[in-house]
Amino acid sequence: MDASTLVPVGIHHPLLQQYIAIKQQAKPQPENVAAVEGAWLVALALQAGLEFKSLFVCPELLRGETCRNLAGQIMATGATSYIVSERVMRKIAEWEGPDGLAAIVALPRFGWHDIALRANNRLLVLDGLEIPGNIGTIIRCADGAGADAVIITNRKKRLSHPRLIHASMGAAFSFPIIESDASEAIAWLKRNAFTIIATETGAPLSYREASYHGRVAVVTGNERRGISRGWQEARNMSVSIPMHGRADSLNVGNAAVLLLYEIKYQQQQVTR
Repeated sequence: MDASTLVPVGIHHPLLQQYIAIKQQAKPQPENVAAVEGAWLVALALQAGLEFKSLFVCPELLRGETCRNLAGQIMATGATSYIVSERVMRKIAEWEGPDGLAAIVALPRFGWHDIALRANNRLLVLDGLEIPGNIGTIIRCADGAGADAVIITNRKKRLSHPRLIHASMGAAFSFPIIESDASEAIAWLKRNAFTIIATETGAPLSYREASYHGRVAVVTGNERRGISRGWQEARNMSVSIPMHGRADSLNVGNAAVLLLYEIKYQQQQVTR
């Protein structure tokens, strides 16, 4: 990395103000961009092939040759790059112990055409979820369980929310996530012969007893209110996760991962 090629900027520079606004979720970002900080997330964004809109580097905080090489790789892509002071970097960093790298990256946009239809499909619908950490964790789990996509309806949080990005462990940079109106999503699923399965605490059918063969879309609802009326009316069946202690339900992220792996197991048994 050649620091002499970096343009020095202060906290009031428009791009740094944009970075802060993205992290604070202060206003919509029509460019569909996210603010990432730290070598770990920055490296994941680079590996995912995301476009770097801008890079901010604090040479005093860079940790070793790995961070310097990473900055150099991003600069080589033609990303507009800036040098900031240690005071500025610490001010814009959300996590303690910043390591001298932060960036604004363009998130991918996905649509229905990005779902490859097969005899067996696994989709997960997040309807009205509010906690960004839950959403990010579920996206990470959906990626790990080999789901085809996550569909978000009745969106409450932007995909650029920093806690969502962090909780996804970088999965939000590449895993197909489709934001849609519930009516549009329901129409697409029914048109393509998906079985719509709702997760509900009081459902008499256990998730282990249901059949998940063919094209399946599992709907998880708001952390407090559950799934919305449109999905309740569109569902083909409801399943629950048996609880054997005092709590009456699992965290929505834990429930989602249990179902995804059960669906994967059943569908793999059929193809063997």
